[in-house]
Amino acid sequence: MMTLEKMKDALGTVSIPEPAADDPIVLDESANLNLIAWGDPQISFISPLRSARITGACRDLENMKGKADALLLLGDICEYGKRVEFEMAADIFGSVSDKFSNLIAVSGNHDIRVRHYHSQLERFNSFLKSVPGGVPGNDKRYFFTHEINSYKFIMMGADRSSFESSYIGRKQLEKLDKEIAACNGKPVFVLNHQTLKRMNGLPTTWLGKGQWRGSVGKQSDEIKAIFEKYKNVFFITGHLHYGVSKYNYEDYGAFKAISLPTIGVINHGKNSTDGQGYIISVYDDKVVLRARYFADGKYMGADIENSYVEIPLD
Repeated sequence: MMTLEKMKDALGTVSIPEPAADDPIVLDESANLNLIAWGDPQISFISPLRSARITGACRDLENMKGKADALLLLGDICEYGKRVEFEMAADIFGSVSDKFSNLIAVSGNHDIRVRHYHSQLERFNSFLKSVPGGVPGNDKRYFFTHEINSYKFIMMGADRSSFESSYIGRKQLEKLDKEIAACNGKPVFVLNHQTLKRMNGLPTTWLGKGQWRGSVGKQSDEIKAIFEKYKNVFFITGHLHYGVSKYNYEDYGAFKAISLPTIGVINHGKNSTDGQGYIISVYDDKVVLRARYFADGKYMGADIENSYVEIPLD
């Protein structure tokens, strides 16, 4: 049986990337909110290389100047949803918990599929409770909200186990609508593992296959209709494993779709380097996205589309 000690021992057998320290993250203290945003760690009990990549990215956070308001993890925390994988995730992210005030995570299909729904929910929340600053949800559903510096974060999640998509039930759709409406136009951050159909480059970014594959699934149109009723909605997702490119940010007027590359596994597309993510800074009049190779300790150059994005607020 694989234990946490054995996983740590296995991690010691692989080379952990040591990010450069000459261009550290310097958080803008004038921003209202500074976020580190990572997609898909997918920590695996049979692949210490995944943990090594994430540990390397965390070392970049150790060099960071300032403290982020939150570290966002956009689902697929683990590959198989095993308890030992969540324990390893808690160990890794807990080691840099002094670099963020909140750890916010949403569940991905790998976290809950082929397992008992409520058992996995308990396991997921136990992981968040075990990390200083972790923000667990309620004990019945993955949907919950949290406020940071007066900005609302809405965490979505599947209402039943599914293999790849994310079934969003009627009650969650109604709550999503009410929670966004209550923001009265102030920027609101909606987090979900999967994006919506034909969004963020789908189906191209999911190997060009299927009308629904790679997306939330059949509730995509209903979610989009809710977003379109409001303004300054930022929909942040993972799942696609696609390196920073023209697909990672899309402006839909009322709402903005931000698809994160993966921090733990290899990315698709021309920009396939692992250890990618975004730094998101929120101001009174704009939101700024800045892409970084966290495992290497450097920002992406201007030759990478969507490596730097300024989004005016309405």
